[in-house]
Amino acid sequence: MRRTPRPMPFTEAQLKQVFATSIIDFALSNGLQLEKGDRATMHVKGLPNGCGGLYIFNHGRGYYWFSKESKGNIIDFAKDYFELPTKTQAIEMILGCRAYDHSEDYARLSFHPSEKEPKGELILPPKDKSFDRTITYLTEIRGIDREIVDAMIRDGKVYGARTQVEKDGRVYSFHNCTFVGYDETGKPRYCSLRAPSANSHFRQDVENSDKTYGFCMEGRSNRVYDFEAPIDAMSHGTLCKIYGIDWRQDHRVAEGCLSDKALYRYLQLHPEITEIVFCYDNDMNGVLKDGTPHNHGQIQAEISAETYAGLGYKTMILTPNTKDFNKDLTELRKTMAQTNALQVSEDEIER
Repeated sequence: MRRTPRPMPFTEAQLKQVFATSIIDFALSNGLQLEKGDRATMHVKGLPNGCGGLYIFNHGRGYYWFSKESKGNIIDFAKDYFELPTKTQAIEMILGCRAYDHSEDYARLSFHPSEKEPKGELILPPKDKSFDRTITYLTEIRGIDREIVDAMIRDGKVYGARTQVEKDGRVYSFHNCTFVGYDETGKPRYCSLRAPSANSHFRQDVENSDKTYGFCMEGRSNRVYDFEAPIDAMSHGTLCKIYGIDWRQDHRVAEGCLSDKALYRYLQLHPEITEIVFCYDNDMNGVLKDGTPHNHGQIQAEISAETYAGLGYKTMILTPNTKDFNKDLTELRKTMAQTNALQVSEDEIER
């Protein structure tokens, strides 16, 4: 049954515009006086006694207010400095327009404001004669539960593809693990390929894929988990099953990148969802181009959580213990195997 889209106070394009706005530029445009702080910050001058210590980071994406012990992104800054009662009003101030005050065309285009429109129809790569390599890769190398893999294959969201590449006059044939995202009519709109090998880093989106249609695992509850990769979504389902939780209960969306485009579209098609859990990678060793430490996944999770909280959702962040949820799963599998082996050894000794 086709669902009625849930109205959103701001389009994704507008939210992208908000987070593309430098706090420094926003502050200056609203009459704040800035001076150089230290190597990493600008200091806001002229604040009343007892309200000082407001610093904006030079990259324009965050601030810290020592006297208030507050910090955050541009939405937090606008709400904090101008004492606005809600984040929605803060977003309105940054954009210079009211919530829900966007045209139909603006809303329709908001799903992919910064990406090129697909040039043609998505053509899925042909299925291989056997999916054995894909199944083995997902279950044995990635540790994903066989029931979950079979369910995704049954739904046409996972399969083994046979692709060919011509190079230097020769044709090379490859088997790839394939993940598919569909629109509300059941039409394939997104497809990504991954080599079914622990030693290969090959991954590629099929031409004309639209990442606003993610890899989705539909649930029955009012909660959705948002991941970067399909394998992480399936791994999280496996972890739930290991701990006795019904993996089919909650919704899961995988973006295919560090984004929330697919989540945004999914929410419009699932108005029953009221809770969002952001499960992005834990990039503990991540850095910016200038070498500044930067946990890309977790910083984006904070931004997304703040954004969707401002839209009325209950938001949470679930950080993997390692770099991602598949690594969490494979590490747990190793620990379980070692524990079982130790138990077997103890049983043999007792005999």
